[in-house]
Amino acid sequence: MSEVGYDRSRIYQVSLDPENENDARIIASKYIPSNSVVLDVGSACGDFGAFLHRNKNCEMHGMEFSPESIAIAKETGAYSAINRVDLNSFESAAFENYWKSFDVIVLLDVLEHVVQPNKAFHPFKTFLKEGGFFVISLPNVAFGDVKLQLLNDDFSYTETGILDKTHLKFFTFKSIADFFSRQGVRLLDCSVVVSDVTGAHRVPSRVRSYVLKDPHSFVYQYVMKAEPSVLDRDALAQLNLDNLDIPWRQVNPRLRSIRRKKILDAILPPGSRRRQMVKQLLGSLRGL
Repeated sequence: MSEVGYDRSRIYQVSLDPENENDARIIASKYIPSNSVVLDVGSACGDFGAFLHRNKNCEMHGMEFSPESIAIAKETGAYSAINRVDLNSFESAAFENYWKSFDVIVLLDVLEHVVQPNKAFHPFKTFLKEGGFFVISLPNVAFGDVKLQLLNDDFSYTETGILDKTHLKFFTFKSIADFFSRQGVRLLDCSVVVSDVTGAHRVPSRVRSYVLKDPHSFVYQYVMKAEPSVLDRDALAQLNLDNLDIPWRQVNPRLRSIRRKKILDAILPPGSRRRQMVKQLLGSLRGL
């Protein structure tokens, strides 16, 4: 498809399933109290804002660059206001009415799209109320498939995902910890979106084993709760690193679930008649 006139306004539009605990937006929503005043930075088509407004009665404000996405988000009726903003030239002075206004500021998969994430992020600290906090997600470029692809000299961009062709910056858990310590921000908690490594890469078995021994190789995204801090950079760097150093016990339950579903889908393909028959049979047994 030609890039000329290519409309990406809906490319990040999603249908959110509150039961999917391995979705960055569902994870993020769990950090946000009901009735919060929330600024959704990079609001895209408004799916997350609509979810918070509907399920947690949050007062939503949005910021987005794409006018087409803004139009779609406005149709949800979830936002009190959505402002068109280019984070590459963002200045908090243009939004004095937002100073100290928000309980939560959300940046879900936003900072990797910005030329200078440090300059883009810093002004938002002035928008938080006393006791307010950030909810942030970032993709993990050290995901196992990317590591293995690099060993095969492959770094191919994709439409969406970790190697989204519009990503300008890439992060690992160590660089995330350093980034926020430089911003004077403490990471209070971290959850992860887990994905399995396909293993479809020609590398020596010892190399593959080494990659798969690292729990971060199965982390697709980090989802974090964070707040401004008066601690010095060195102290923050260690605290942030400790919170981001994900143990296997946080990865394994979701990884096992993903692998069980993969086996089930292979035996009973989604939408197949055989799968429908099994579901009906199980439903009947539950009714006994």
